[in-house]
Amino acid sequence: MTRVAVDLLGEGVPPESVLDALPAALDADPELVVTLVVPPGPTAEDLAGRGIVTGDRVHLVTAARGIPAGADAVRDVRARRDSGVRVAARLVRDGRADAMVSVAPPEAVAAAALFTFGLLPGATRASLAAVVDVGHPPGIVLCDAGGSVDVAADDLAQFALAGAAYARVRAGCGEPRVGLLAARPALPDTMRRAAHGLLGTLGVDYVGQVDAGALVDTGHAGAAAGKGPDVVVTDGFTGDVVLACLRAARRAAPTAFPETPTGLDPAWRSPAGPDLQGGTIVLGVDGVAVRAGDPVGGPDDLSTGIPAALATAATVWRGGLVAQIRAELARLIARRRAIAGLSL
Repeated sequence: MTRVAVDLLGEGVPPESVLDALPAALDADPELVVTLVVPPGPTAEDLAGRGIVTGDRVHLVTAARGIPAGADAVRDVRARRDSGVRVAARLVRDGRADAMVSVAPPEAVAAAALFTFGLLPGATRASLAAVVDVGHPPGIVLCDAGGSVDVAADDLAQFALAGAAYARVRAGCGEPRVGLLAARPALPDTMRRAAHGLLGTLGVDYVGQVDAGALVDTGHAGAAAGKGPDVVVTDGFTGDVVLACLRAARRAAPTAFPETPTGLDPAWRSPAGPDLQGGTIVLGVDGVAVRAGDPVGGPDDLSTGIPAALATAATVWRGGLVAQIRAELARLIARRRAIAGLSL
């Protein structure tokens, strides 16, 4: 069985849409067991009205509050141990769940995972990975998508290794192609020049620097020839700006972004399932934490966003994502020691 803690205490989150989707999610994956982190109230009765009896595959844990979005979210996560996202993270840490899903803001989910799980050996930052999918599954992994700012080249190397591992587990890529997000060649910067040199030495399939068009122009010559990136690496500030631009473009010209199927497929837990584009995952930490919702602002509302995030969490836990990232970072540690002239 795969046990997932689901934090439902989000600002302005209607619980009815989430609970309505739960029966189909449980039917689609017979191995799934969920622990819902909910506010005090009649949730058990609400579930019973939907044909779900708590105590077998659905368990309830209460939490006092959610975490609002904003500049104080990280501070609130640290201070409010009774918040839903902290409660869900502790369920994973204490062995009562294998992974967690949350509707809290992305920065809150990342902070809770960092504070509760800790960083993997060799990681200096936690990062967020989002899948940019504009109608061509399985999409492109963008990492970092809003987790860290003021990064160094070594941080981008960590993001590349973690993002490539995520692409392998999530979409079954044999050896994902990794690109470094950059501006046009006439606008180089010191950090990206250093990262460009470093990424070519990591043993990943590094395709070089790419511009933001690589995230959406899946019909360009490079992609058609199988040379476009499966993973695009950047700092969290730039990644967040890119996602904001994509959300704005989707709102302004929705027909330019073909909709992918959002209904629950009986094969939804397959790594190649089309509705795995939902959710943003925290990488570099010693546990699985997924924030529910379409990072590009598509039709992935919570009625489909929670099941999609559950699919992602279950898939990467079953695929051993954390262990794969741990092994990749061990190679990076060995490289650092070799450069420093230290024995392995």
